[in-house]
Amino acid sequence: MNSPNSSLRRQPQQKRSQKRVEKILDAAAIVFDEVGFEAATTHNIAERANTAVGSLYQFFPDKLAIFHALELRHIERVYVIWDKLLRPEITQLPFSDFIHTITIQFQELFEQPTSRIIFIQFFTSPNIFKNIDYSFTKEAINFMAKLFKARNTDLTDKRSQILAEISIHTVNTLFLLALRSDKLNSREIFIEIELLLKGYLQADIGDEAINYSTQSLEKINKLYQLNSRQNLILKSAINQREITIKNCELMFPNISRRTLQRDLKSMLQLKLLIPQGNTDQRCYCLNQELIDL
Repeated sequence: MNSPNSSLRRQPQQKRSQKRVEKILDAAAIVFDEVGFEAATTHNIAERANTAVGSLYQFFPDKLAIFHALELRHIERVYVIWDKLLRPEITQLPFSDFIHTITIQFQELFEQPTSRIIFIQFFTSPNIFKNIDYSFTKEAINFMAKLFKARNTDLTDKRSQILAEISIHTVNTLFLLALRSDKLNSREIFIEIELLLKGYLQADIGDEAINYSTQSLEKINKLYQLNSRQNLILKSAINQREITIKNCELMFPNISRRTLQRDLKSMLQLKLLIPQGNTDQRCYCLNQELIDL
């Protein structure tokens, strides 16, 4: 990834020049945040930075170049947060603390003018961007899926991906609402975002889900003496919320349909799974009473 200085007309060599560039970027973020990108001028930015406009032009040809440098600054800050969140001391927090940590990290990020204006402009004027496009949203989704799997290693790739997609797209919409609101309403929205994430993710990465997938599943296997296929079928039913015969065939391409049907029938008889739907579109859900085993 390029550094914020890659958008400069002239690279600052001395610390004094580097500080001047940072001061210009800080000022630009505040001006863009206050009046918007379209209304802002290089003279506004120079005045806020307490520097001559000629000094600004030594490093940036126009306000768009300044904005592009702010994009890179925002990306760097996001990467720092991602690295922090993936640490074991974060992923292994109690569920409530884990979600709170994620929420507060991004709340604090968007309290900074740079990230706030970049985020808002991305959804209102994406055509002015050079360094951020929708691939960055995809990157955020992939990161979140990785984070969820770091917390619950039994999550399938498919399940962690759909959890991440829904979380990112939903939260982005609510972040935008919060950032466009006054401070009081914004705080309330961030609280609601945290509650929403807890409610949505608890079944998959909550404390009970993790304990269940690592401890209770072992007890179930010992109690019912499941074969290796049934063990994987049960894990899939936990992670995907339901499973079908077609899912089983994809998991075990070298096993006959009849054998897989016998596996499912045996698990139904043991009341590990509960059938739902008619014969043509039948799916099998986990018997939730097993959580109490």
